[in-house]
Amino acid sequence: MNQNTFTSALFEFLQSKNVTIQNDPKAIYNQLQTMTVCERRGIWEFVASIIKVTTTQSHNYYHNTWCMQFYDDISPYRHILTNLVKQNSQKDSSELVQQFLDQYKDKNFSRHAVQQIVNIQKLRTSHQQNPTNQIGFSANISQCVRYLDAVNE
Repeated sequence: MNQNTFTSALFEFLQSKNVTIQNDPKAIYNQLQTMTVCERRGIWEFVASIIKVTTTQSHNYYHNTWCMQFYDDISPYRHILTNLVKQNSQKDSSELVQQFLDQYKDKNFSRHAVQQIVNIQKLRTSHQQNPTNQIGFSANISQCVRYLDAVNE
């Protein structure tokens, strides 16, 4: 899948909805952002059929690759975000995302990308604090087998 083919497929989708727009990635992106969920219904099936991929692949490519061209690169700020999470591990993920975005209002970061980094770092922090991943109970293999035998009777 490449960006030009994907952009063309999105453009065709908009044309099928009688939207008059330039065949320009930014114009297409802006138009899609203004459309309601109902107006966008069927977009992934439409795009997938044109570029010969699955609907899941078209959806994921849009969100994880194609859209990222319109956002600032978060890579140089990853360590700052990681430290923010480590220093505020008790805070809710959404609070940390908003705090980071507020701190860098002059940047246009993808909220989704920031959220992913926060979630991953919270998992790592949680694992470091509880390396055995115990969740309040333990069982050995023979106890599990006996439980399964009882359930299957």
